[in-house]
Amino acid sequence: MALTVEQLYEVMAQLPDPLFVLSEDGYYIEYLGGIEQQSYQDGNPLIGKRLQDMLPPDKAEWIMMQIALTLESNQVQVVEYDLAAAEVKDIESGEGPQGMQRFEGKIAPLPSRYGGKRAVSWMTRNITRQHELQRRLQLLSETDQLTGLHNRRYFFEHFPQLVASQGRAGLIMMDIDHFKQINDLYGHQQGDRALQRFCTCVASQLRAGDLFVRSGGEEFLILLPQLHGPGLWQLAERIRGAVAAMTLDDGVPELHITVSLGTTEIQPGEEAGTVLARADEWLYRAKRAGRNQTAHCPSP
Repeated sequence: MALTVEQLYEVMAQLPDPLFVLSEDGYYIEYLGGIEQQSYQDGNPLIGKRLQDMLPPDKAEWIMMQIALTLESNQVQVVEYDLAAAEVKDIESGEGPQGMQRFEGKIAPLPSRYGGKRAVSWMTRNITRQHELQRRLQLLSETDQLTGLHNRRYFFEHFPQLVASQGRAGLIMMDIDHFKQINDLYGHQQGDRALQRFCTCVASQLRAGDLFVRSGGEEFLILLPQLHGPGLWQLAERIRGAVAAMTLDDGVPELHITVSLGTTEIQPGEEAGTVLARADEWLYRAKRAGRNQTAHCPSP
């Protein structure tokens, strides 16, 4: 048995997630559903008002672009966006979720006209919890848990964009000298603390835009935008000196660490693997020369 119009409207009004009907000129025509109060504020006060008057200008402009794209393509669009209740005028922002929320919107063109205007349905779903979980999982997959640095995976995934956006750049590959002996003589806890203090020491020598990565074990990488030539070697030497002068001060006065470094400039269009292989070669030159040294690959 088919539902009556009243029954159909009743079903729509009880949807957990809200549905907006928005006109092509930006008016809120209808609001249905959204009864899950822990996820949404009541959108009924927006009906009959222009979203340009209710939202910050940048967000209103973005929504208008999505409406236009949906009507032009006559296809369903799926988008994600951030919005806080405090940014929307005329709704009760003290109720429902607080702070910035993440939403998924599914936008569909409607066949009928409303007051002579084309319109879309905009079904929205609060995905803040899922988005935060995905963000945390992504962070875990790209971060070394002991030191808090990005890991090798992050380096390879972001290398092309980082280099392309920064122009000329340099790379330093570092290896803590005889680190296995620290673990063997003083234990892994002491070794972990030494790694953490080493990272703090090195980070203090870097700029905000430099990428410091733990690539594995006691091996580290530093990607240095806009740094090449003598400046690259000078920074590597400054890091080497700072590490050699560092005191671990853990009740083990005889415990000191040094680091060997290999440097190279990154050429336009080079892949990460090629650059790492060259830096690795120069790192091992420093080790073969006696460690606690910097070996600098000259510019081609």
